Amino acid sequence: MRVGQTRSEEGACRMQSRAKRAVVAFVILALVAALFTGGPATAAGSTVVAVSVTGNAHVPSEKILAAVQTKAGEPLDQKQLTADNQAISQLGYFTDVLPPLVTQRPTGVAITFRVVENPVITKIVFDGNAHVPSDTLLALMDTAPGQVFNENTFHEDVLKINSYYDKIGYGGQLPTHVKNLNLDSKTGQLALTVQEGLVVKQVSVTGDTVVPAPLIASKLETKPGVTWSQELETQDCDAVSKYFDSLDLERGFCQGGIDPATVDLTAGTADVKYEVDVARVAAVEITGNTKTRDYVIRRELRLRPGMIITQSGLRRDYERLNNTGFFSKVDVTAKPGPDTTKPQDVTLVWKVAEERTGQAVAGVGYSGGANGEGLVGNIGYSQNNINGTGNGASVQFQRGARLSLISASLTMPYLGGSPKLEKYSFGASVFNNVQTNLYPVYAVANPTPAPGGTPLPIPTSTPVSIYQQYAGQGAVGGPVANYDSRTAGFSFQLGRRFTDYVRGSVGLNLQRVFASFTAPLGYTLINNPTILSLPTTPNQSNILPSTGTTTSIYANTIPSIAAVSGTRPENLHSVTLGLVQDTRDDVFNPRAGWNNSVSLEVSNKSLGSDFDYTKTILDTKRFWPVLHGATFGLHGQYGTSSGAIPPSAVYMLGEQELSAYTDVFYGTDLLLGQAELRFPLSHERKVMGALFAESGGVRLRGAQQYVGNSLVLSPLANYQFHSDVGFGVRFDLPQLGLHTIRLDFAVGQSGGHMSFAIGQKF
Repeated sequence: MRVGQTRSEEGACRMQSRAKRAVVAFVILALVAALFTGGPATAAGSTVVAVSVTGNAHVPSEKILAAVQTKAGEPLDQKQLTADNQAISQLGYFTDVLPPLVTQRPTGVAITFRVVENPVITKIVFDGNAHVPSDTLLALMDTAPGQVFNENTFHEDVLKINSYYDKIGYGGQLPTHVKNLNLDSKTGQLALTVQEGLVVKQVSVTGDTVVPAPLIASKLETKPGVTWSQELETQDCDAVSKYFDSLDLERGFCQGGIDPATVDLTAGTADVKYEVDVARVAAVEITGNTKTRDYVIRRELRLRPGMIITQSGLRRDYERLNNTGFFSKVDVTAKPGPDTTKPQDVTLVWKVAEERTGQAVAGVGYSGGANGEGLVGNIGYSQNNINGTGNGASVQFQRGARLSLISASLTMPYLGGSPKLEKYSFGASVFNNVQTNLYPVYAVANPTPAPGGTPLPIPTSTPVSIYQQYAGQGAVGGPVANYDSRTAGFSFQLGRRFTDYVRGSVGLNLQRVFASFTAPLGYTLINNPTILSLPTTPNQSNILPSTGTTTSIYANTIPSIAAVSGTRPENLHSVTLGLVQDTRDDVFNPRAGWNNSVSLEVSNKSLGSDFDYTKTILDTKRFWPVLHGATFGLHGQYGTSSGAIPPSAVYMLGEQELSAYTDVFYGTDLLLGQAELRFPLSHERKVMGALFAESGGVRLRGAQQYVGNSLVLSPLANYQFHSDVGFGVRFDLPQLGLHTIRLDFAVGQSGGHMSFAIGQKF
């Protein structure tokens, strides 16, 4: 019995102990439930008497509670508490937001929101930003040291960094350029890992095959291992443009980008593909021409639809239009072609501003002196773009006391519109020129017989010559000899273009010429000057008109000058051949290029001519751009002849060639050299200054003279050179149809002289 009772007591004790542990467990569970639910279920619907925040060391409670809708004095709403907790979490300042604590109060419940703040940032560092400085990235961010890390602010910062990278050319490659972040809760250091773009794995080039793809690829900055960006694409396309420039090409389409099929986000790599094309002409537009017809402009253009655009081609087309003289301004621009799927095919737009191409002249002039023309009236008209066709014509009438001139000319730079006829040009002129000049006379000693000759009768009047008998001889005061000349005829020329820079020509000249001298009253021209219509130049032979006997005193013999009748007109028929190379950029005011020519004139009996001679002229001009907008030019000319040339065909050096001299120097052969530096005096180069030096000489081929009883070579058979230096001003007056008016002052061996002329010296 005692044993059984004892067991019963033990069981009772055990049951009591278990009951105590259950109560304790229930109390603990109740406390935990109160901790996370804020109180017993009976708290729902109670009045909120207080709202507070705990756990916030740096973020002000007011800022946190501003996000809370639960207010003191309002009924407790469990759903609103949950929403308030979420709103606090969305502020972005907290690592965790615990469930709010609801505490029972005598008059209601008190709500305590519990937060765990993010660390305070002490430092921000970046890694992987090779192209954008850290200071730039920091300036983009609102997140800064000293602030509690805010997830919302940081999210905006990431968007700003992404946007910045997109703007500088790294867009479209990655979902985000902030690859990773690490915020050290102990030190407060915020470390951001940046991936600026994908790393290039391989580069390929496609497009036009004019330039081999490997050569283009070698000029690109994009290489395997570099980070791809649109800025790099811009640099590459600029590099391609410069490379094409060196090849005289215009870059058309150029585009590079990531090949989407090759993107490896894990490795951060991708291939880059480029398409590069040269520019080609899709169409040509002409604007601004109100008079000149389109076909006149188009036939000058060498860049036509389908052709590759070259810089030299554009420049040459510009020069060809400018050299027509029809336009005061020429511009070319490019715009997209009609096919938008081919951006490399562009439309060239040539815009021109037409200038005056016709010029009417009416005036009166006076040229005095023995070689002057006296009082002269002049009426003329010229037009080098008739009805906009590009053809030219001119007519001129001059009448004065000693001059009568009628001339007309026609030029056709292209015989037709077909490719074959466009290679040919034509020009023709007709003229009738009657002129009287007055020449001084020089005293001649009484004739003496030549060695072994018959004594000559002494002239009944004073013997004179129009030629000096010795160097420095002065003219006889007062009397002058009359020189009457008449030339009438026509000429035509057919030209052929071999290239844009080289052309040839063949021409025919048919003239009737007459020349005679008349001695002044009381004098006798013993040198028979009718055989030579040249002032200051000795005559060909020494035949005394009254006896026909050769003498030894009448100056020189010049077999290279043909005798003219003096009593009847004679035929001068000749054929001309020419070859010209012209690479000048501007035929009116060149800055660069060559202008070389060779011409040959042949006259003989087989052509029905009374003269038998040839003339050959070699001419070369070279221009270089120098200094700032200046031009340096050289000009050389060599003219020679064979046979006996008529007086009207001799070479002449005058004011146009030697500015310091008023006299005209004549000869059967010529040498001329000129150098000139032209520099702008106005912004648009409408006024130019010039410094020049020039030297030229002529000779009378084969001229001989008697010295005593011996016939020796005359000094006139050698070149007699004249030189000068000077300066001048050139004006362009396109309003009057004049490209250059020239005013020069030069100093030569005989002093200084001011000259005025139209057109450049060369």
